[in-house]
Amino acid sequence: MKKGTSAAAARFLRTAKLCRIRDVEQLLAVSALVRDLSALIHALQKERGASSIYLGSGGTRFAEDRARWQADARTLESVLRDRLDLVDEQLDRLSCGAQFYSRAAIALYALDGLPALRDQVSSLALVPQDSVKAFTDIVGHLLSVLFEAADIAADPAISRALVALFNVVQGKEFAGQERATASAGFSRGRFDGVEHGRLAHLIDAQNRAFRIFAEFADPAHAAAFRTALTDPSVAEVERMRAVALSDDARHGELSGITPEVWFDRSTRRMELLKTVEDRLTDDLRRLCEAKLAHARADLGQADAGGPDAVLPVAMMLVDAGAALSGFTGPVSTAPGQDGAGLYAPDGLPPKLMRSVLDVMQAQSQRLRDVSLELETAKAALNERKVIDRAKGLLMSTRNLSEEEAYKLIRKTAMNQNKRIVEVAEAILSMSDILRGVTAGTGGGGTAGG
Repeated sequence: MKKGTSAAAARFLRTAKLCRIRDVEQLLAVSALVRDLSALIHALQKERGASSIYLGSGGTRFAEDRARWQADARTLESVLRDRLDLVDEQLDRLSCGAQFYSRAAIALYALDGLPALRDQVSSLALVPQDSVKAFTDIVGHLLSVLFEAADIAADPAISRALVALFNVVQGKEFAGQERATASAGFSRGRFDGVEHGRLAHLIDAQNRAFRIFAEFADPAHAAAFRTALTDPSVAEVERMRAVALSDDARHGELSGITPEVWFDRSTRRMELLKTVEDRLTDDLRRLCEAKLAHARADLGQADAGGPDAVLPVAMMLVDAGAALSGFTGPVSTAPGQDGAGLYAPDGLPPKLMRSVLDVMQAQSQRLRDVSLELETAKAALNERKVIDRAKGLLMSTRNLSEEEAYKLIRKTAMNQNKRIVEVAEAILSMSDILRGVTAGTGGGGTAGG
């Protein structure tokens, strides 16, 4: 009986090791996908910023830069599409689940809309705010794929590396949104209260992401990040931020800062962040390769007589401390938690192991509801309907062509620094007044006695 039991234990132990190899092989495929996602996101961030200046300047600035970065993004998009086809063959669909494939499908649909978006920018059919939002939505879908891919990680060291990487990518995306938002203001020659609020929010979001990165990064990566921030361009960005956020900026006092100078310095800062991101990506791949080599070497060497021959990847958490709410602030544990009763292999401190699991689970939960994407699509459709109704109202009340009506709405949006749909909603809210004025004019009557 004892012999049979030992044989069964050895068989299960060998199966566990084979599963471990499969898991790390999938993570190696994911690391390649992360690299290609990162590259395309970076290219789209550049194109977004250039498009914002192009639109803000009425097409007089950054036309050549925009064309160059468009070409780069097209090339990298093709690389990513090929990678997704390859990853689909390499990943275990049962372990990845529907969410990864749903996110990938949504991202590919979003990328399919890029040509139309670029045509609208080229024809100056958008205001900068609408262009920034459209590009940001696409980047957001790509980031969702990145996280869903990362969420299959079943190794604590790799999970920690992925959390650090994800937050650098996320922080850099907020920096890219800041670059595009401020580019539009510097191109227009002034900032308003709405832009001040958005810039302040984006700066705060960057700081939060980078604080979380610092919690999970190993010392070498944290040191590389700190070194990157000592570059003079970072101090220049801080100075120009202060100008953009000042009260004087609302009246056009921008201390001689041009959109080209802002874009150059903020791009330099983002390139520095990209070097940290690239290092994290390369080291993630090397970590996966080392883990895979170790797992293969370990195969067949299990000691059927010992329960510690294979360490389970999932941790047994017996301490019920407060969990994190997700990527919203610095990592912490409840007072008095010392990790007692917590089993964490690979030398990972109990506090950090708990944080890794909590953060990954909380962020995953926030990204799981695909219905959010459907709501986004419905919102976009409703915006289109609102704009069309506003055009129809202007056409009927002011005897304009459809093109003239749209140009009027767009010009008003540019002048008031609002999104086109906001202007369209304002026009519709005045529909009774507009129709009344038209009727009064057409009847030749006068008001009053």
